[in-house]
Amino acid sequence: QKIRKYYRRSSVVIYPPVETELFAQSACEARKDHGYFLIVSRLSAYKKINLAVEAFNKLGWKLVIIGQGPEFKKLHRLAGPNIKLLGYQNRKKTIQYFKNCRAYIQPAEEDFGISTVEAMAAGKPVLALNQGGAREIIKPGLNGEFIQASSAEVLAQGVFKINQNRKNYNPQKIQAFAQKFSSRRFKKELKEFIQKKYYAFRDKDTNR
Repeated sequence: QKIRKYYRRSSVVIYPPVETELFAQSACEARKDHGYFLIVSRLSAYKKINLAVEAFNKLGWKLVIIGQGPEFKKLHRLAGPNIKLLGYQNRKKTIQYFKNCRAYIQPAEEDFGISTVEAMAAGKPVLALNQGGAREIIKPGLNGEFIQASSAEVLAQGVFKINQNRKNYNPQKIQAFAQKFSSRRFKKELKEFIQKKYYAFRDKDTNR
C-alpha cells in the first residue's frame, strides 16, 4: 500500500527470512515457561518500550527486556523490581529466552517484526499493536492477540488477556504458522521471482 501510495507502482511481497529452525522445540517443551513475558528490541523511543514498562509496573508480572539503545537508562529508572533489562545478549542466550518465555510483547508498529516470528517459531503467542506487519503475522486466538491502541492501560489489558488464554494456544500450530516466514521459503520465493523477471526480460529483449 505504501509503495502504491508514494511510488504509484505495484509490488510483490517476499517476506524477510527468519531462522525458524533455531527456535524449534517439541510441543511439550514449548508449553513450559519460566513465568516471564519477553521483549527483544532496539531501545529507541519509537519502539514504545516505555508503555510495556508502565503496563508491567501496574501488573506486577515479570518482564524481560533484551536490547540496547538510547532509552536504556530511562527505562531502567522507570522499571520496577519485576522488570529486568538485560541489555545485549548473545544469540544463543536470546534464543533460550524466547524458548522459556510465556509470551512475546510488541508494543509499537513494525513494518514486519522478525522477533515476533522468532517467538512464534518457539511456539509462543505474541501480543502486538494492530498495525503494520503484525496484521499479516498474527491470527487472534491462534498465535496471539492484538491491542487496538498504544497506551499502557490497553497494553496491560492485552497482557492480562493473553495470560488468561495461554493454555488455549497450541504450540505446534504456532510453530507451523511461523514456517511461512522461514529462510528456506525466502530463498525459494526470491529465486523464483528473479527467474521469472529474468526470463520475462530476456523474452522481451529477443522480440525486439
